[in-house]
Amino acid sequence: STIRNPEKHGKTLPGMANLVEVLDLKWLIDDYSVEYNGENFEAFYDSLVNAGEYPELVELLEIAIYDYFTDLKLPDEATLYDYLVLSLREKDLIATFNWDPFLAQAFARNMHVVGYERMPQIAFLHGNVAIGVCYSCKTMGWRQNGCTKCSNDFNPSKLLYPVGKKDYASDEFIAAEWERLKWHMQRAYYVTVFGYSAPKTDAEARKMLLDEWQANPVQELAEIDIVDILRSTDRPALEENWKEFFVRSHYGLFDSFQKSQLFYHPRRSCDAFAMATLQCSPWAENTYPEGLSLAELQEWLQPLIEEEAAGIFSGNTCEELRKAP
Repeated sequence: STIRNPEKHGKTLPGMANLVEVLDLKWLIDDYSVEYNGENFEAFYDSLVNAGEYPELVELLEIAIYDYFTDLKLPDEATLYDYLVLSLREKDLIATFNWDPFLAQAFARNMHVVGYERMPQIAFLHGNVAIGVCYSCKTMGWRQNGCTKCSNDFNPSKLLYPVGKKDYASDEFIAAEWERLKWHMQRAYYVTVFGYSAPKTDAEARKMLLDEWQANPVQELAEIDIVDILRSTDRPALEENWKEFFVRSHYGLFDSFQKSQLFYHPRRSCDAFAMATLQCSPWAENTYPEGLSLAELQEWLQPLIEEEAAGIFSGNTCEELRKAP
C-alpha cells in the first residue's frame, strides 16, 4: 500500500511464499505431524485439502488466516488504495483477489469526499475479511454493519483458499462477484491490471476473463494495461503471458501505478483515451502532484468531483479548473 509503512501497526503483509512464517503457523502444522518443508503455501494447502486426512488442521489454518488479515489496517498516509478508489468513478469496477481489508478501508475513508454514488464498484472475487453477506436477503456490506433488510448480523464472506481447482460457482456471493466482473469485461473500454499474472495454474479464472474480454464488441478500440514489476526485469515474459488479451498494439506494460493512465488522468482515464484515439484531440495530462497527504489528495481532486456533479467533463486540469472564474 505504501513503501515506507505498508501497514499501520507494522504488521507484515504475507504472500503465498512466506505466509506460514509470517503467521507463525509452523507449530500448528507440526502439532498434526504433517510434513512442511517451506514450500509455497498454495502448494501445501492444496495437497493438504486433496489428501482429506486433516480437516481439523485445514479449519484451524483458515481461522488463523482470517483473523490475521482481519486485523490489518491501512496507514494514515495516502496509499495506493486511496489513489485507486479516488481515480475511478461509479461506472468503473475494481475486481480484487485479495483477502485483506485495505481496499474496503480505502473506500470507506474516501467515500465522504466523493459521495457514495460516485465511488467505483468493487468485486471481491475470492471473498474478503471486511465484507459480510446475508444469504437470506441477498445483500452484502461492511461486515460490522449487518444486513439493512433484516437487521441480522452479516455472515463473513467466504474466502477462497489457494487450491489448484477453485470453486467459483457454489457460493452465491462469490458467484455473483464473478458475474459482475464478467459483465464489465464484456463492456470495458479501458482495463488496467495491477500485479495479477492470470496464472496458467488458475486456468478457470484465466479462461473466464479471456472469454468475456473477447466477447467485448468494442475490444478492437479498447485498451488493456498491465502494471507489474516484472516489466522492469523481464518484459518479454510479461508480454508473452498476456498476449492472448492484446489486440494489435492496444496495450501498455508498466512497472508502477505512477506510469498508468489512472495517474495521468484521474477520474477521466476513458474520456482522455477516447479524445486522444478517436477524436485526435488529446487532453493535457492532469498528473497527481507528489507527496500529498490523504487530506491534500482528497482536496486536490475536488474540481473534478464538482465538474461531475454538474454533469461536465471538460478535459481541463485541476489547476485550470481552480483558476476558472
